[in-house]
Amino acid sequence: MTLPRPRELFTASVLLCVTAALGACSSAPPVKVRTRVDPAAEMSSYRSYSFPPVLGTNYGGKTTALTVYFMQAIRKEMDSRGYRYTEESPDLYVNFNANPRAGGGSKASIAPAYGYSTGYYAYRAELYGLPVVAFEDEETINYRVGTGNIDVVDAKRKMLVWEGIAEGRLTEDMLNDPGPAIAVIVSDIFAHYPGKAAQ
Repeated sequence: MTLPRPRELFTASVLLCVTAALGACSSAPPVKVRTRVDPAAEMSSYRSYSFPPVLGTNYGGKTTALTVYFMQAIRKEMDSRGYRYTEESPDLYVNFNANPRAGGGSKASIAPAYGYSTGYYAYRAELYGLPVVAFEDEETINYRVGTGNIDVVDAKRKMLVWEGIAEGRLTEDMLNDPGPAIAVIVSDIFAHYPGKAAQ
């Protein structure tokens, strides 16, 4: 049996390392998106939309860069589905929130509860009602740091009719250039949206 020479071993090792590195780059985890929809909502009956007065990513009453980028990306998605933007009596409000800060794989446990006065969903307080559909057999939902979500709300009834959640996708690095990252996340969430504007 002929043993490989040191140079051949070195070349093979380099090739294995390069292959592993390329594989790691190409095997980024897919976006995990979860949605909830109100089965009683007539999604095809809505024609117009706007944003509510209080947005999830406004902190201390101030509009943040996250808010601006979310609004731009959401307008693109809603407009492409035939909805008309208006600030005069819209059929729908579209709200959003994100939890991009702090490290690693830590999670925040959020149990749906009346009022939403604290925690991740505090931005919903006094604006609109409970999630319309809870996941079966699940009382507490874990939201990873880096989660972003979008709420579509019946503006007249003040009830959530659809929610899309992308888990663990916003990172600290993305916040250095948040526009493209948020555009991708919003697009991934809206890929699961159940309808288009009424004609």
